[in-house]
Amino acid sequence: MDRPPNQFALLATRRFLPAFLVQFLGAFNDQTYQKAFVALLTFRLSAELEMPLELLGVIAAGLFILPFVIVTPTAGQIADRIDKARMMRWVKFWEIVVMGLAVAGFYTQSVWFLYFVLFLMGAQSAMFAPIKYSVLPQYLSRAELVGGNGLVQAATFLAIIFGAIAGNELILTDNGVAVVSVVVVGVAVLGFIASLFTPPAPPLGPGERVDPVFPRAIWRLIARCMKTPRAFKAIIAIAWFWFLGATFLSLQPAYVKQGLGADEGVLTVLLTTFSVGVALGALASERLNKGRVTLNMPPIGAVGIAVIAVELWLATQAAPAPMADALYTRAEFFSHAAGWRVALDFTLLAAFAGTYVTPLNAVLQTSAPEAERARFIACSNVMDAAGMVVSAVIVAFCVMLGLQAIDILALFALSGLVVALVVARHAPATRLGRIALAAFPRSPAE
Repeated sequence: MDRPPNQFALLATRRFLPAFLVQFLGAFNDQTYQKAFVALLTFRLSAELEMPLELLGVIAAGLFILPFVIVTPTAGQIADRIDKARMMRWVKFWEIVVMGLAVAGFYTQSVWFLYFVLFLMGAQSAMFAPIKYSVLPQYLSRAELVGGNGLVQAATFLAIIFGAIAGNELILTDNGVAVVSVVVVGVAVLGFIASLFTPPAPPLGPGERVDPVFPRAIWRLIARCMKTPRAFKAIIAIAWFWFLGATFLSLQPAYVKQGLGADEGVLTVLLTTFSVGVALGALASERLNKGRVTLNMPPIGAVGIAVIAVELWLATQAAPAPMADALYTRAEFFSHAAGWRVALDFTLLAAFAGTYVTPLNAVLQTSAPEAERARFIACSNVMDAAGMVVSAVIVAFCVMLGLQAIDILALFALSGLVVALVVARHAPATRLGRIALAAFPRSPAE
């Protein structure tokens, strides 16, 4: 394939655009339904359950993430055995069915049925996850991979924030249930239509027998990936991104309310700047990596995350002190220079995160054996989910120790210095790589 003049030219190609739209619409729908359900649960339906609101939110998050552990390994095995475009269509048709069930749940306002639908939505997303990244090397040349991954990564985070805003804002309005119902079903139908235009992506090998016993499937999957060190190290490095991202997204509400003394309007702005920052970093990755699949940029991205996290901590200390009896509105908060400083820090930190993770996805895609690529992506999805769970546990422990949200965010981000050294050892041509190898020489086994 000829390389287009820039990554955005891929959006005009049949081999990329349909798959791009499928994943964007899927990520948008995931967030729209999840946030609409949680908002409806929090403000309208929680009284009938007599459970703490925090616990209701944790249950929702857990039910959505759980399928990524128990379903994804099997999905990866299936995706390596059949045409990925055909599997994509099956999964997208299933999304229409699930969203139809969601509409029934919204109108009956059955909380536990809506929880069940959330689990089904997570299962549908988990079935799609190994396809999303494993199909790209079949549609793109090696020179296009970083740019294509950047577009997918950027679209994913923009879809997440747009979906979250749509779900939160629409469900509680007049006729909110009807509006959200039309949106989630309509988007699911559009995703299915887009999937009909994806080019064939036949299996690149015989595949392996599908193992339905998920604990055994997970263990075999991880053991197999460990035999390809470059790919497995990329998997672990990507999991750190989701470990850190889950921490930032989960702590932002507490950080905004308690650390900054600001209201939900400021939270929406900072969530948006975070998502836009990741998108900008992901889109910049093609130019920064000059279209090559290398590990040169991830260490710089990890160092940038750590440095900006320290700056964010300092900016928080310089921000106006929280008021005793009220929260700063969006206009009040951004009337201070410190407010803009915090927003800029969030954008820069997220941009470094985008430049960190995008090349790693391309490294994983190119270092995994062609015939097993979907299974390697599935292993990455499992590790990402594990990273998010570990993040939640550590955050809970830090909260029990009395640490504030900004302190936890800074501590987590500083782990990027360690990650940078580990990843840089595999980029010896860079200055940071030479420093890392001088400090921690490779063993003969490496």
